[in-house]
Amino acid sequence: MQDEKLLEVSLEAVSSRVQELKEAIQAFLMKLEHEQMNWPSVLDNYALLSGQVNTLTKLLKNEKTPLFRNLVLLPVLVQQETDPDIQKASEGRIHAFDHEVVPDYLRTKYAPEIEESEQKVETMATNIPPDEAQRQKDTLNELVENLLTLISSAREDWEGEQSAASRSSSAVNPDLNNLVVAVTFGRGLKPAKVTKGRGSKSDKAQSGWMSDKSTNKAPSSVKTETKAAAGVHPYSMPNRPTSRTGP
Repeated sequence: MQDEKLLEVSLEAVSSRVQELKEAIQAFLMKLEHEQMNWPSVLDNYALLSGQVNTLTKLLKNEKTPLFRNLVLLPVLVQQETDPDIQKASEGRIHAFDHEVVPDYLRTKYAPEIEESEQKVETMATNIPPDEAQRQKDTLNELVENLLTLISSAREDWEGEQSAASRSSSAVNPDLNNLVVAVTFGRGLKPAKVTKGRGSKSDKAQSGWMSDKSTNKAPSSVKTETKAAAGVHPYSMPNRPTSRTGP
């Protein structure tokens, strides 16, 4: 009973994975027929299909999945009448599980023409001498190595072109570099300091006025400190004779 339950669960999992793969293939074929797809989109669809095939393969190779090739599938009922369940399962391709359909869908061997073609290929492979087979293998390996070298060099050239294009784009737009420097180092965000050197007349006049003001304030502070040290109030006014002119 436990084996039957495991078999049922495994069949449901495999059936769901196969259904997902089938829907992905149908969607990809619809896009190819009715849409103008670019190469990256085609690669994305191929990657999706490849991932689903790998998932299905891992599920079949799982330890808990029973070996379906060791099981025997027998028809429970063969009839000429239309079967709605068969129509739903086959999406309308099969209307009745009759004597004409059973040999095609329950066969364990290839079709006669496919089996004959495979037998021809096996016969040709066995008739090749060992030296000739080794030479063909060496030639194929050499071709594969040359192809890998070409792909690697093309990839390096493409990466170099991409880096050169990125550098040229940054050179064409210098504001981008300024923005990066400002965000990273804070350059340009603070006002620049005034460097010492020759300035204009107004700068010299302002600096002279500031120096005169500072020199005039210095003696007053000294006098105040001196008077305060002598015991005289700094804000007391001495009695001086005043002269007044006027009518």
